[in-house]
Amino acid sequence: MTLSVDPNNEYGYSQLNDTYDWKALIQNRPTDKNLSQNPIQAIVAFLNRFITYESLYGDSEGAREMVKVTMLLQAVDNKVTEQQITQTKKSYDYISAYRDMLIETQAPTDVVLEFERLQTVLETLLQVRQQIGLGVMCSYGTLNETLMKSGQFA
Repeated sequence: MTLSVDPNNEYGYSQLNDTYDWKALIQNRPTDKNLSQNPIQAIVAFLNRFITYESLYGDSEGAREMVKVTMLLQAVDNKVTEQQITQTKKSYDYISAYRDMLIETQAPTDVVLEFERLQTVLETLLQVRQQIGLGVMCSYGTLNETLMKSGQFA
């Protein structure tokens, strides 16, 4: 088990100082109102914090997988390729499994909620990218609009 995911191991393994602070990850949210109104930016900000914490205190492999997700979200406006769709599916599966592991280990609810939001963003991104053949443009605007209509980010 990734020690950083185990909430019962309050002090997990750390390369720096043998502490893992879940509360810092949760409480270190940006207070920028624009960020809370833009689900993609909010998820990328969460991912960046999570990657930092994972790389310092936990699973460097998990951090690398999260970087792939961040790169997908930063490339929404790029031309859709089969490789991007495949990577989006892989990332969605990874995030889903990670969320399930968080639930199983009784991780803090706020962290699980962020991963559920991330799942929704990736699922929506995948849907929008797969509709490209129908003439739907894959862009941040389209993705953001679709997410806002879903009601989870309103």
